[in-house]
Amino acid sequence: MTDDRPDRTHGGLDGLRAFWDQRADQGKTDCDRVDQSPRAQYMRFDAFLRFNDASGCSILDVGCGTGDFFEHLRARNIRCDYTGIDLSDRMVTRARERFPDQQFLVADSLDGLSGRKFDYTIAIGIHNVKTEGARDILITSMRQQFALCTKAAHLSLLTDRYGGFGPQAQAWRAEEILSEALAISPYVTLRHDYLPNDFSVTLCRKPLIDVFPPPVAR
Repeated sequence: MTDDRPDRTHGGLDGLRAFWDQRADQGKTDCDRVDQSPRAQYMRFDAFLRFNDASGCSILDVGCGTGDFFEHLRARNIRCDYTGIDLSDRMVTRARERFPDQQFLVADSLDGLSGRKFDYTIAIGIHNVKTEGARDILITSMRQQFALCTKAAHLSLLTDRYGGFGPQAQAWRAEEILSEALAISPYVTLRHDYLPNDFSVTLCRKPLIDVFPPPVAR
């Protein structure tokens, strides 16, 4: 997200849908379609997988794009029950072409999944484009992700500590996102150590450390 396109704010979800439909149509590669480099995608995916055991779990990939996260899971030989969802029907069409045996859904919110539960819900980079009401969209989506998970909800976001973004990129202040996450769950991990331009928050259902009684010295 360092190109020279003019500064513009997209009109809410409809604007975001139009933006990603255009990317899906014009991108030359799948990484180009989701406006990311292969290395950055790999780092974001592993920032989640390194600390969350997805093997044998159900995963909802919110804003799945063309299915890059599923490809990463398969390359890592991680077997799980995967579902991808995206507001761009063109992205979903491409994901279905790449992985016809997987479930990819078109939807602009998670309301239609309220009757389902997933071990993990993840959103990798879906809040990285400026749009009207971006903060409300992020908080609503984060709450919906957490409501659908049984283990954890994970989001990766662009950090305002980095100054090399293009004008259309939406960067976030980590402290503010952490505060919003803690209003949803008391068990939150923030990682700002895997890319200079990115950070993640993971909202857990249970504490990651639960040791009692303390170990006895021998």
